[in-house]
Amino acid sequence: MMECIASELVEQTIEGDSQGKFAKEIWRFSEGVPLSCVRKTLPDGPTRGVVVFVHGFAQNRYSWHTSQRSMVNWFAARGWDVYNLELRGHGRSRGRLSHGAEAFSDYAEDVARVANHFKGKAFFIGHSLGGSACYAGATRAEMAGVIGIGAPFRFGGANSTLRRLCQVTNLLKPVLMERTDLRTAVLGRAVGRIYGVADVLGYGFPIAGWYPDSVEREVIMERLEKGFDWTSLKVWTEMSQWSKRGSCEFAPEWKDNETPVFVVVGDKDHLMPLEDARGAYDLSASSDKTLQLFDDYEHEVHWGHLDLVLGRYASQHTWPAIDQWMSDRQV
Repeated sequence: MMECIASELVEQTIEGDSQGKFAKEIWRFSEGVPLSCVRKTLPDGPTRGVVVFVHGFAQNRYSWHTSQRSMVNWFAARGWDVYNLELRGHGRSRGRLSHGAEAFSDYAEDVARVANHFKGKAFFIGHSLGGSACYAGATRAEMAGVIGIGAPFRFGGANSTLRRLCQVTNLLKPVLMERTDLRTAVLGRAVGRIYGVADVLGYGFPIAGWYPDSVEREVIMERLEKGFDWTSLKVWTEMSQWSKRGSCEFAPEWKDNETPVFVVVGDKDHLMPLEDARGAYDLSASSDKTLQLFDDYEHEVHWGHLDLVLGRYASQHTWPAIDQWMSDRQV
């Protein structure tokens, strides 16, 4: 059972100079593996349904929220009942005596646990590996719908550099200490210090996190500083196996799944190209599925990985598209 352990009324930025007042609460499962969510609603309560946000690999709740642009605040301001989930071992879900996931299936179980709490009436929005966790969770629990933003269904298929990294990992797997937890905050800060170089590399560097000039310097610096967290080496080795196998481990169950699904992809997302993301659409058994590629022809600019969530044009394109998709399916 989830319970509220803290609450306050806050005034925070939504986008640019736009501010909003929100009821902010910290929710936590009282039993089992530690799981925590930040809930935000309008001060008088939500007027629309539940939306659960799920961060990606080695990230945390700041995937969706900075002091200058906040996707979760944007949705809360529109009446949604927003829960920003941190998977086990991440952020507030990392207990003093607990560790991170020992397998990707643990993340799927975390998502299913939250979905069961809402009795199948919540939408789930996942970025990157968080989207994969949402797809997998949907094979274990009922959801109102699932949105994968730059979310892998296979890994390292269309990106040769990632594929080689996976191949090296697979070769070293017998000698790796897979239960080791890794902290990536140092990596985030290091990338932030060379922002100018990292931004330019986005034009062609095969593992660039965003497209050049798609996210303001101050937003990306805060995102890199706060948003990188812990992860498990075991999860990475499993993702490397996806590359070898040609699809994710939950593909057989997904082929029979009828959950409404919205697959969101950026045209210049080097980390998660269309070819690796679209399997969630192609193999879904749902009669209600949507695939949308964001590009510079219909959506003003090119789109990378992080900019689908916190880019300077996200509030004009990706956020409204997701909002409309959920609104059309809200019971």
